Amino acid sequence: MLLQRKFVRLLIVLLSFTLLTGCWDQKLLKDLKLVFIIGLDKGEDGQIISNVAIRESKTLSVGGKPGEASVAVVEGIGTTISDTRLSLDRKIPGQFSPSKMRVCLIGEELATEDLYSLLDILYRDPAAPLGAKLAIVEGTAGEIINMRSIKETLLTEAISDLLITSEEDTLAVNETVQTVCPIMFDPTGDFSLPVLKKTETKDVELTGVALFNDKVYTGVKLDAEQSTLLILLMGKKGKQAQLNIVVHPEEQNFQNRHLMIGIKDVKRKVKSVVRSSTDIKIDMDLNLTAYVMEYPKDGLISKKKVKELEKKVSQTIEEKVVEVVGIIQEANSDVLRTGQEVKIHHYDVWKKINWKEVYPNIEINPTVTVDIKGTGIIN
Repeated sequence: MLLQRKFVRLLIVLLSFTLLTGCWDQKLLKDLKLVFIIGLDKGEDGQIISNVAIRESKTLSVGGKPGEASVAVVEGIGTTISDTRLSLDRKIPGQFSPSKMRVCLIGEELATEDLYSLLDILYRDPAAPLGAKLAIVEGTAGEIINMRSIKETLLTEAISDLLITSEEDTLAVNETVQTVCPIMFDPTGDFSLPVLKKTETKDVELTGVALFNDKVYTGVKLDAEQSTLLILLMGKKGKQAQLNIVVHPEEQNFQNRHLMIGIKDVKRKVKSVVRSSTDIKIDMDLNLTAYVMEYPKDGLISKKKVKELEKKVSQTIEEKVVEVVGIIQEANSDVLRTGQEVKIHHYDVWKKINWKEVYPNIEINPTVTVDIKGTGIIN
């Protein structure tokens, strides 16, 4: 009897194996050519040029030690991104796979066209790298991709690390293929992307951020300092934020004119006053908690002098913020998402207006207050 039970159990186990599906759709890493960075540029007659950076390792050396890693660059041309993939497949010895892509670089000329139609294939492919970072390139993206390495660092790591550092330093906002998609279809706001540039010394530099209107790059850029002020005005901050302020323009010693502050905390309050579709006012109160990083003139002994410095810094930053607001309004790029504020609190007016027509002419009044909490370890 016991033997029969064991036999039945064994038979059930064996029959259950026939119900297992197995790995019919497996993709072996050794068969794939993983693309880590792709650069997209506008070609002739409306075509798209794709330059992809593929990280490869040389054949294992004697003794089983791994070979040296390198970056191979392949170019494909087509009418759409998927068409360029076909071109790349004909040139790459292996299966083309963008599933591990970290960064997508877009040439500034191509970015002035519909960004969504450009990225459409990534929103349809279940294996698409939705977490890949986006950036605009001054000139062509192919120039940066073909560098292959920056100093001693492979391009596949260098560009990704550069963008991460810029986010930590409050120079750019972390925007990916996934995060920009809902914003492109949201009439209440726009977005910005970091701008990269190849320098004469064969480095890659982040020069600021590019302003978008709907799905299109406006052609307007903010420089690095303006980018930091814009992010702070959004009420955001990376791991650190630094501002170099001229507080003593009358000083003969050039260094003594400046003050470098670090931002500890940022708080923003937004209030909208809407009387009609042609009378819309947005008040933004920005409160920055800061500490002194560098002050060559010195003399921050008394609280009175600190208060005087706070007043000068607040006034200077406010003037620069007002300038930034003017630039984004002129570019018709609502990166501060003031449209969302109007829609939430004044929907009866919102539904009667075309925000893109109204936004450049609304009144935005930013005020800045700086509270210096630290002056250094030496009194």
